[in-house]
Amino acid sequence: MKGASKFEKLISIKSVPASGAEGGTIEVTELDSPVKQYIDDRKDTPSQDYTYNRTAEKFDKVKNICDGKPHEFLTVFSDGTGTYCKGTAQTWKNEFSAGSAQEATLHIVATEIADKTAEEVTALLA
Repeated sequence: MKGASKFEKLISIKSVPASGAEGGTIEVTELDSPVKQYIDDRKDTPSQDYTYNRTAEKFDKVKNICDGKPHEFLTVFSDGTGTYCKGTAQTWKNEFSAGSAQEATLHIVATEIADKTAEEVTALLA
């Protein structure tokens, strides 16, 4: 999550969502066409769902950014690349049963998502 001047770690996560989505299509089939015809539609900005181990401390920390205001997030992968995401956050406790870990979801209603190279990640963290 981006703080006053740089990104700071919010929490550790268990799973990361896809950074993109299948593009949409618009049907433009004409009456005399023997097959349906399509053109590309606008690209969707998918919501982002991150799973994390739920502890009282982590859940409260995430709840603090669920304020309806847009925040910037940067997920950094082991190879140095990352995914930048801007949007509003929501969180909730996930279901669990005996013998399973207590988990929660950080859901970001994204307005912007972009894959970043290792060089771009380094620049964002500087």
